[in-house]
Amino acid sequence: MKSERNVIMGYWNIVRKFDAHVHVIPEEKRQELIKNYGETASWSKANVNILLGNMDQFNIEKALLLPINDSKTFYDMNKTNEFIASIVSKAPDRLFGFADLIIKDAYGMYEGAEELEHAIKDLGLRGLKIHPSNLNIPADDLRLIPVLRKAAELNVPVMYHSYPWGPGFYDMSSPDKINRMIKIFPDIKFITAHLGGMRYMDAIRAVDMVDISVTIVELVELYGIKITNNILRKFGVERLIFGTDFPEFSYQKYFDILDQMDFTQDEINQIAYKNISNILNL
Repeated sequence: MKSERNVIMGYWNIVRKFDAHVHVIPEEKRQELIKNYGETASWSKANVNILLGNMDQFNIEKALLLPINDSKTFYDMNKTNEFIASIVSKAPDRLFGFADLIIKDAYGMYEGAEELEHAIKDLGLRGLKIHPSNLNIPADDLRLIPVLRKAAELNVPVMYHSYPWGPGFYDMSSPDKINRMIKIFPDIKFITAHLGGMRYMDAIRAVDMVDISVTIVELVELYGIKITNNILRKFGVERLIFGTDFPEFSYQKYFDILDQMDFTQDEINQIAYKNISNILNL
């Protein structure tokens, strides 16, 4: 039985937070976005200085930088990892990064594993991000076995994108496919991003840790605060990780939603900071 709620109004604004899902893209790529879509477009704001400014403003103590397995938005795998490491170096006490993965052919199965070892041991990155939709490879595809085996060997966490959409086939990143890899690699700490998207009911039963980015906003728009609150409760506080998919939505949008929920102060601390900090051994 959960303890009685005793939370200061606006507590999400002041509690220390670790945003476990943020993006910063190379500046030349960002300038292309600005040229094509304008400075107000969300990903036009995917800049480290803008990120750090938002972190200061909204009391975000730490943030986890993630690639998206997309050489058009970033670079090839090695150069993307070097880019992420260079961004982390600008604020190493606040910024952390996960490694990229690109598999274009049969050789890529093993190149991914070799690059992950380099990214962890030489570049100081903390885990691996797999985006099945952008790779156009199902989350449970056997081509991912070598890199996941390497992640297990290195004892680093793996985050799966799980928000089924195009341009790949719709179910590439579905929670049931991620579940198969969780069963094959029980020693890996898996994080499923975006609550599994609109397949959140599958995610509740199929996966372990989840970040709440993007989908929590859409759930509130569809069902309202009370039902969304119930969905998060179904996952359980011990599985929830605060993340925003910066720069997709503003921090204040998340706080306005989360402040209306029935989490206690201790539970908020766990979701906002402790769960991801424990996974990264910080």
